[in-house]
Amino acid sequence: MTQPVPYETGTRNTTKVKSQRNGKLVKGMVVGAVVGGAIAMLDKTTRKNVTSRTSDMKDSTMDMIEKVKENPSGVVNDWQDRLKSATGVLKEAISDAQSLYEKVNDDVIDQVNQIKDDSSEMIATTKEAAEELKDIGGKVKEAGEEVTGESENMTSSTSTEEDNTIHPTNRTSSIPGQVGS
Repeated sequence: MTQPVPYETGTRNTTKVKSQRNGKLVKGMVVGAVVGGAIAMLDKTTRKNVTSRTSDMKDSTMDMIEKVKENPSGVVNDWQDRLKSATGVLKEAISDAQSLYEKVNDDVIDQVNQIKDDSSEMIATTKEAAEELKDIGGKVKEAGEEVTGESENMTSSTSTEEDNTIHPTNRTSSIPGQVGS
């Protein structure tokens, strides 16, 4: 006889495992950053750069704190003015970009549409010319057949066989509309 084993969905412990994994990841990243920073500090020029940048940052932060302590509303007004100025510049840039877009859109799209229309007209004209050329070729061929038909009647009644061999007109030509060869 076997004993039943309770079925577990696995949802109970997954949150705890995930938070442990995330904690390990963060700890590993922090330890890696500290070790990397310590190794980087072994270089003399890196130490000088870090020292100078840190002191510059400290000085600018202290200056900002002094300004805020002396005149907090002045700093707030200064930042508001800077933000308003930046907003105005951004609005102008957006307006200029929109104007450029509209100009390009109008000019280029109009030209592209004109070229499209012109090419469509050229294709239609070429097709019409081809049809007309076929018609002309048919008429020339018809005229050639009439001439050939008339010359057969005339040659049979008025000329001899020797005359036909000198300039035969009753033969068909490989060129449409041309009589004889």
